Parts: sequence; C-alpha cells; structure tokens
Amino acid sequence: MSGNGIVSKLSALSGALGKRLVTLGRLRLALIAAFSLTLATSASLWAFYLTTHQAISKALPPAQAVFASVARPRYLFSINGVTQPYGVAVTPDGERIYAVDGGGERLVRAFDRDGNLLFTFGPPNTPPGSRLPVYISVDLSGLVYVTDRLRASIDIYDAGGNYRSSIRSPYKEGWMPLGVRAFGDHLLVTEVSKGKDRVLRLSKDGKLLSELGRAGSEPGECAYPNSATEDSLGRLYVSDGNNARVQVFNRNGAFLQAWETDFSLPRGMDIDGYQRLHVVDTIAQQVIVFDASKDQLEKMFSFGEPGSGDGQFAFPSDIAIDDNDHLYISDRDNNRIQVWVY
Repeated sequence: MSGNGIVSKLSALSGALGKRLVTLGRLRLALIAAFSLTLATSASLWAFYLTTHQAISKALPPAQAVFASVARPRYLFSINGVTQPYGVAVTPDGERIYAVDGGGERLVRAFDRDGNLLFTFGPPNTPPGSRLPVYISVDLSGLVYVTDRLRASIDIYDAGGNYRSSIRSPYKEGWMPLGVRAFGDHLLVTEVSKGKDRVLRLSKDGKLLSELGRAGSEPGECAYPNSATEDSLGRLYVSDGNNARVQVFNRNGAFLQAWETDFSLPRGMDIDGYQRLHVVDTIAQQVIVFDASKDQLEKMFSFGEPGSGDGQFAFPSDIAIDDNDHLYISDRDNNRIQVWVY
C-alpha cells in the first residue's frame, strides 16, 4: 500500500473515531442532564410535601396525576389513645380528625393532623352508660354529626365540640340511625330499625327528603346497611352489611348494581377525589378499593391484613379521606386510627 493510501485510511479512521467520541460525549451530557432533572424534580416534590403536607400527586401535571391515581396507598402512622374506635371523620384540609370511642367513656375524641389529642366531647348531662356514639361525619362548615344508638339521635356539634342540637326521628314510630354522611345541603343516614332497613336523605335540620330501600335480600333491598355515600354524579353507594355486598343507586333512588363478591362484612365507605370508592371489610380485615368513575364499579385492589403491626387490622370499621389523599381508618380492636396516604 502506498504512503498516500495509508494516510487516507488513517484519516478516515480518525474521522470515524472523532464522530463516535462526539456521540458518546453528547450521550454523556444527555444522561447527566436527565439525572440532574430527575434529582431536581424529586427535591422539588419532596419540598412541596414538607411545606404543604399535601399529596405529591397534587403537584404533578394532569397526565402524571392520572398515573399517580392508580398507585396503592402506604401506611404512615397510627393515632393511639382511643378505645374501640368505630366511626372516624376528618375535615377536608386534614387539620382535624374525629374518632368515636365505642368503649370506655363513649365519647368523641378530636386530634390534630399529627395525632395529638385536642379535646373530647359528647352529649351534655349523659353518663357513658346512656349513650353509644357510632358513626360520625363533618360538613364543610365544620359542623360535626354523630349517630347515637342508645339515644336514637343524630347529635350536632360545632368544630370545637360544643353541643348544638339533636335530630330525632322523622317518623312517629321512631328510628335507629346508624351511618351518617354530611354533604352540602343534606345528610345520608342508614336506618336499621327492625324490618325497616333503609337509607334516608335528610335536610340539615332533620326533615325527611327521601328514602330508598327496604328490608330484604333482593336487589335494592337491605339488611343492616352500615353506611351510605354518594359520588360527584349523585350516584348512591350503600354498604349492605348483612347481605355482604355494596349496592349502587342513581340519584333518583333506582337500583343500578350490586357488588356481591369479595365482601364478608362491608361497613364504612368513602370516595376520594379520583372517584375511588374505599370500602372497609370488618371480617376480612382489609380495605377494598373500586373505580367508581365508570358506569359500573370495577375492583382495583385491596390492602391490609389481620394483625397488630403497622398496616395490619383487627376488625376495622370506618374510613375517612381528606383532600390530600390521606386515609384515616378506625382499627377497632387495635384501639387506634391508622393513617395511610397515596
């Protein structure tokens, strides 16, 4: 090979090597940039959580928020100092948590967002043996509604636990209110008088607006309904306890669907901002989550298992969800409220 040929070949090899080095250099810079962006994004999201205490999904753009909405919740901590808690409620901002003592003093305990006890309250001039608070709800104005089995009433308190008034039976023959859920201008109350299992829609001052269901096991009938809630479209969900199912009705009370698999004894329920229906199953000792954004319920997943460790349950009864995707679950026989977050 001539000298000129060798020079030409070396020149070509040198050019190819140079191009490869440039490509590798660009790739290296791209990887460094991607890593830096990921690190900066993580730091930003962590700072958002620390300063606002809101779910990280709240800081994500819409497409990522949709992705975050399918994530499973994780256990955070437990609020202790309650005795056999049954009902639980939380203000939308998560600043005030209410837990109903089913045993002991049979009072309502109010906690701050970190689980510190603020105060307790109950109906005035009533000894523990004459009252039995069960479920609880708080409305947007801060009023607290507590059903009392022994007093056959829904007792109303202000945000500081001061007694305001009581709602008595809208029927002459009396009633037995169990579950209560407060909405903008009405209450949903499950009624479990013998042979008259049903769901009532009441005004905030206790006037009967409508009712649905009756005792039985056929579609649209109920057997000891524990709680009822509604979604953004006005559809009504009822945990039909002794029939081991969740029933769905439209805003006019017409039966739509019954989910009869998976459940042993469904009790408390709540719906989050992503239209996920969370149902507490007391006997199975877990929470079952459904997609309620479609025409028919679709099961997504369940979480929890029997036990006394972190994230384990011993006959849970109720659940409440704040606007920051924190879940508050009354873990009855473990004498605590568990806090989870998405």
